[in-house]
Amino acid sequence: MLSDFENYIQENKLFSKEDKLLLAISGGQDSVFLFHLLLKGGYKFSVAHCNFQLRGVDSNLDEEFVKSLCDVNKIKCHIKVFDTKQEAKKLKLGTQEIARKLRYDWFDELKNSEDYKFVLTAHHLSDNTETVLINIMRSTGISGLHGIQNKNGYLVRPLLYLNREKIQSYINSLNIEFRQDISNESDDYLRNRIRHHIVPEFEKIEPKIDEIFSTVSNHVNEYERLSENLITNLWDTNVTSIKEGFYIPDSMFNNISQSNILLYYCLKKYGFNASNFKTISDISSFELGAVLFSEEWQLTRERDGFDLRKREIMETYSKKIHSINEIALFSNTEISFKIVPKNEVDFNQENTLFFDLSKCQFPLEIRTWRASDKMQPLGLKGHKKVSDILTDKKVKASDKKAQLLLLDAVETIMAVLPNTCSEVHKISHETNEALAICLKYL
Repeated sequence: MLSDFENYIQENKLFSKEDKLLLAISGGQDSVFLFHLLLKGGYKFSVAHCNFQLRGVDSNLDEEFVKSLCDVNKIKCHIKVFDTKQEAKKLKLGTQEIARKLRYDWFDELKNSEDYKFVLTAHHLSDNTETVLINIMRSTGISGLHGIQNKNGYLVRPLLYLNREKIQSYINSLNIEFRQDISNESDDYLRNRIRHHIVPEFEKIEPKIDEIFSTVSNHVNEYERLSENLITNLWDTNVTSIKEGFYIPDSMFNNISQSNILLYYCLKKYGFNASNFKTISDISSFELGAVLFSEEWQLTRERDGFDLRKREIMETYSKKIHSINEIALFSNTEISFKIVPKNEVDFNQENTLFFDLSKCQFPLEIRTWRASDKMQPLGLKGHKKVSDILTDKKVKASDKKAQLLLLDAVETIMAVLPNTCSEVHKISHETNEALAICLKYL
């Protein structure tokens, strides 16, 4: 028993006897069994027990059992009592979901504060079977088929070579005491319904169903690692880092028949999910300027690729300028004003625009553009949509939302900043003084 346990740990390079370990223990048979294996193997470990206060007096008895087990064996014990129902109500989450969040958040805190290298849980092969079936029912995709991994970051599951039946057999033969969780007998939870009704039907067909599901999970893991390596190589070879994020060129998808699927798998790690791509059959079906959002990132369709950057909530900006002494600040841009004689106007001056002062009615306004905006560009008789001006100037779709306009007192657009002036306000031979608009990028 102990030799099989240690062989599995060594073969899979899970941890060593020199590592400082934290065992998550409920008091049930699986975690108590793992406790005794670690004890017999001479591993350096402490335990962490969560009292979720969900089973009345039984929750407190579980806590007392764990404390006693640790006291007898001189093992350090961390106990945390949660007001689970109150937290679930506050965060509007289900009981099982909030319990999982509270548990792993606390484990993470303990790991950092106590300098544990790994956190161990007692998940086993039967748990893996149930997890894969749950993921299939929830349509989680191919990633759901990998089930429970024996190592995921600092989380380690060293019992994934045993099923529930073998653990029960071992624990009975060793006469090890543990706490029974009567909630495991209830069909209130999906996992329990699968355990009580679905898995037994599989076992009638194939008694080694846990091992089969484990083999499938291992194959999926191998495929995932391979595909991740290929996608990472493709990304590193083609994608360009920019100040705000990344630029993904269309050329990366050359000769890819299902480019939308490749794009999805490239973006999974940035929080995008399959639902973002349901209506997209190919990257060519992305309209210019179309934007997809994950919780933290946004993907914008550009002319020859995609702009991926941190999601921004850009508020509309508007500022009235009542005199030339005022300064406007927007994002990383400072805009100032000054009056200059006509003979000092230098149209080659960088980031500076000049207008006939007599045609500029104050108060001026600087604001972000709107879809309905039109102006008469310099040299044209008619008006043109600002959106078309931005397109002609090849302003990236991801930058358009922050585009600023300059308007006069009657809301005639004087300029699309920083370089498109209005025909109405241009300097002519009749101009005596010019209004200079100076843009400084901070």
